[in-house]
Amino acid sequence: MDRAPDTDDHPASRLHGQWHGAFGLLLIIALIVTMTAQPTRPAAATPDEEAQFVAALNQVRAGVGLPALTVNTELAALARQHSQEMADAGKIFHGDPISAGFTGPWAKLGENVGVGASVQVLVDAFVASPGHYANIVDPAFTQIGVGVVWRDNALYTTHRFLQLPAAPPPAPPPTPTHPPVTTAPPAPVPTAPQSTTTTTLAPLPPPTVRPERIIELVNLADLVGT
Repeated sequence: MDRAPDTDDHPASRLHGQWHGAFGLLLIIALIVTMTAQPTRPAAATPDEEAQFVAALNQVRAGVGLPALTVNTELAALARQHSQEMADAGKIFHGDPISAGFTGPWAKLGENVGVGASVQVLVDAFVASPGHYANIVDPAFTQIGVGVVWRDNALYTTHRFLQLPAAPPPAPPPTPTHPPVTTAPPAPVPTAPQSTTTTTLAPLPPPTVRPERIIELVNLADLVGT
């Protein structure tokens, strides 16, 4: 008794199976390409990215002979908060005012904001922009706070620069106090001892006065007395 041919041996069946195998292989390849074409990003901003910004900006400053900026943690927290607000809004904008929430002392503040695909892309854009570059290389700024927030495939970042107030001038040295100058009373000048001398004179004889002379004297006394 003749047996029906196996479907696997039928030319049409073999072609059908090959087509299905090829389609499956193409589908897997397409899926791999699609997955690898999507840019990867962290689920949330990492301190490492913020440190990368700080290092890159300090490298720009070093290139023009300026000291490195140190990280102000309070300023960084506020910068991260502002980056989150921009990411939620889907656009970039400056803080109004950029000093909001900062409790430390400051004389001047600056701010750069941006959105891009990576740290280096944004650093290059900041350096190429005169206004943003001026903040980066401002010699008055000594501290910085950087905040990074991802939304979808976009990196939102805020950089806040700070100049501390000038230190008060040192207090003048205390004025030396001298003991009060006392003027000693002048030394008494020694005086010669005082003495009294009594001289007893011999009685003179009574003057001889003429009578008319006595009258004149009396008359004179009367005139003076009136």
